Amino acid sequence: MLLTTIFSAFAAEYGPTIEGDFVVAESTEVSDTGAVGCSDQSLHDGILLPDLPLFFTRSQPDHTWGSREMVELLVDTARHMRWLMPDASPITMGEISRQRGGELSGHKTHRGGIDADVGIYLTGARQQAGMFVDPGPSQFDVEANWALISAMLDTGRVDMILLDHAHISRLKSYVLRAGLLSEEEAAQIFVGEGKGSYRAVGVIRHAPAHRDHLHVRVLCPDGSRASLR
Repeated sequence: MLLTTIFSAFAAEYGPTIEGDFVVAESTEVSDTGAVGCSDQSLHDGILLPDLPLFFTRSQPDHTWGSREMVELLVDTARHMRWLMPDASPITMGEISRQRGGELSGHKTHRGGIDADVGIYLTGARQQAGMFVDPGPSQFDVEANWALISAMLDTGRVDMILLDHAHISRLKSYVLRAGLLSEEEAAQIFVGEGKGSYRAVGVIRHAPAHRDHLHVRVLCPDGSRASLR
């Protein structure tokens, strides 16, 4: 069962606008000590996601620099999935950030090492090495994809996960039907199936152009959300 402590980090809304593949906050988040936790615009002391082909493949290795929290989340999640589903394909990791962050072609985010694109599983817990594949409604492996997302959430490092609303609907139905989450827990995690539901509070949210991968953002080291410049 998911740790109840993860829910306290998701009480504030991000709305009201979507830019590209991410919901943009209106204000800077400040930690309890008054210090800004981290920035989503630049990367300092970044870590390169290691080459661990047993656990994952990297589609663009030069663009897989991340914060320590991001790299630890991805490595821990991939290792957990290898233990949980040893016959599953290694996870396809997309772009995180450049070595020092900053603008990354094709993205509004991925500038501060706290955003990563991660492949989703097709039926049979399969992923295509080095590329994202849209599974469509009949090829979306709901059990494997929930295991992947649940492993990320259980780290306590996740700020938000973006995914297509149709996949969100399938995941929510699955966890409720299987008794993996209560109605209350599901309501705290899943924003909803509507395309405009980004205004609501929740962890897993819809974003356009996210049918073939999920986008995960991590919290700052002090547990706050990233500041915006």
